[in-house]
Amino acid sequence: MASIKLGSLLSLGSGILKNALASQQSKSMAQDLLKTSKLELRDKKAPTAHMQSDPLEFTNIKFPRDLGNTDQGHYMIFYIISNNHSKFADKQFNEQLLGSAFVTETGTGDQAGDVETTYNVARLRDGRTNTAVKIGRPTKNSVTSTRPTHSVATAAVALYMPPGINVKYSVDNGQTELGMAGLGVKTFADMSGAANDEAQMDAFLSGLKGVGLEATKRIGVGALEALGAGDVGGAITKVTGFAENPFSEVVFEKVNHRAFNYTFNLTARNKEEVEDINKIITLFKYHMHPSLNFDVAGGRYFKVPSEFEIHYAYQGQLNNYLNKISRCVLTGCEIQYGGEEFTTFRQFDNDGAAPVQISMTLSFTETEIMTKETIADGY
Repeated sequence: MASIKLGSLLSLGSGILKNALASQQSKSMAQDLLKTSKLELRDKKAPTAHMQSDPLEFTNIKFPRDLGNTDQGHYMIFYIISNNHSKFADKQFNEQLLGSAFVTETGTGDQAGDVETTYNVARLRDGRTNTAVKIGRPTKNSVTSTRPTHSVATAAVALYMPPGINVKYSVDNGQTELGMAGLGVKTFADMSGAANDEAQMDAFLSGLKGVGLEATKRIGVGALEALGAGDVGGAITKVTGFAENPFSEVVFEKVNHRAFNYTFNLTARNKEEVEDINKIITLFKYHMHPSLNFDVAGGRYFKVPSEFEIHYAYQGQLNNYLNKISRCVLTGCEIQYGGEEFTTFRQFDNDGAAPVQISMTLSFTETEIMTKETIADGY
């Protein structure tokens, strides 16, 4: 009898210990989940771990619902990166709009019988490196590169690949007249190209003489013209037969920010897809606009809108045959209800009759300028 009681006590004690360990392990896993983005590999030792860390569960939605299968293998993902000052409010809005459920894989394509595979669009991977795509990468060519204002993904939208993906690279090279500065530069170039020290000195003195004469002429011409003598410079040119060389040159000025425009023709087949389309449109409209900060100066300042990371994907991984896109802001969202002929479903509820087709055009502007370094990295 004593042995039975002892055995029971040992068994009971072992069970309590296992439960305690399991509970502790669950708490530890829960803490890790709260600190880890659903899109990222859980590598806390990575040098950019502070950028990848996402303390918020973010929601996602896709259209159509079979996006990512063998027939709809090409698609785009728009990751919404909230302003750090409004991330909690954004998370709450996103969950109320979309719910907190995540898209899950229904197949891997590796097993027999997996005819149609729906990929987990929320866990995009880079096929070349076999790693998860890093969300929240800071821009390198920005004043906020070391202290980003947007670093937390609060939502993701996956849409089918529209036709006609375009990218335009543009830089400005402007025409300018260097004038006397051009003469000085030419003098320096002549001096630098001289064969020896003596020749360099001769070139330098000769250039100074020309600049000095030009400066003296300008002073005299300016004084005479100020006295009402008319266009003295033009008169000199007319009499002498010599015209001033303006040293006109084309010089590099700036890199223009790339812009991306996408038009999606969203045709619903049922009530569920009608709701999905409306949620997607609402999500983009919400995150492209600022919010008022009433905590500072009674609403004197805005909390700036969310930013976006855009990726081209094919069956669950990046499509590296298309250009990468850096962090963007949404500058335009144009909605057209109905196609060539306005048609609607029969009334589902008290909200009215939903259009069968809606066209949505999104206009994005990249926040980072392109350089040789970003181009070499695939942008």
